Amino acid sequence: MTIDVPRSVLAALWVDALRDPDARTSVSDALAAIVGEDEPHTVDGGGSLAELLLRAGGGQVVAALPSPGEPFALGGAAGELAMEVGEALVVSGPQVGTRTGPDVALESFVAVPVVTEFGSALEPGAMVAWQVFAGAAGPPAVDSLGEARAGLAEALNVAIEALSRMDVARWREEAAEEISMLASSVVPPALEIRLPPDQDPRRTDLLARAARLTAIVELARTDDGAAVNAWQADQRSAALRHVAAAARRALTAASASAPRPR
Repeated sequence: MTIDVPRSVLAALWVDALRDPDARTSVSDALAAIVGEDEPHTVDGGGSLAELLLRAGGGQVVAALPSPGEPFALGGAAGELAMEVGEALVVSGPQVGTRTGPDVALESFVAVPVVTEFGSALEPGAMVAWQVFAGAAGPPAVDSLGEARAGLAEALNVAIEALSRMDVARWREEAAEEISMLASSVVPPALEIRLPPDQDPRRTDLLARAARLTAIVELARTDDGAAVNAWQADQRSAALRHVAAAARRALTAASASAPRPR
């Protein structure tokens, strides 16, 4: 079972890392982490992913993870595509970036990673094209880290109860170890190498817990487990939707950042 975070979350984290003057990192580190096993990412209308990250560095940045039935701040074509894809990198002015000069306001924009998968289950691949929408609406409402941690803790209790009733560990052997680690703050090695170094431990803790919870929910959704009737299946589906929403809010909260004071 793969425990990872959306590409937009990684992009937002690395945008913040790159604008830290004391950071022990580089644009090439950011690209390697965000792209991972994908084909090299492209940007709609020209330019590169590196330029997109640097351009975003002058504004407030957050990863939006919309889902049907949940309030979502973005409208228009950007919002429609973000809802379809399930994620977007949202950058808001009027802060300015070092690349545009101290007197030029940063243009707000939304970048949505459109993924085209290819290959097989044994040798998967993905092409990613970032579609950029200029002048989109402001960022979605974001919980504080404390609020997100509280919401995730409550969702954890719901998840453990639902997973226990579904007996997921019995019919999904690959999930047993991860379920036992749900309350752990240990960052999976495969995820840790993709996160910026020297990141706020509170951020990392929230990301790891939310990513693990998201992976378990996705696995549980593939089967009703011990459900014996439609009512039980609906109840468990509702519980899993609640847990998934809390995990998305936590990922969004962990991804949010603003330029540092000059």
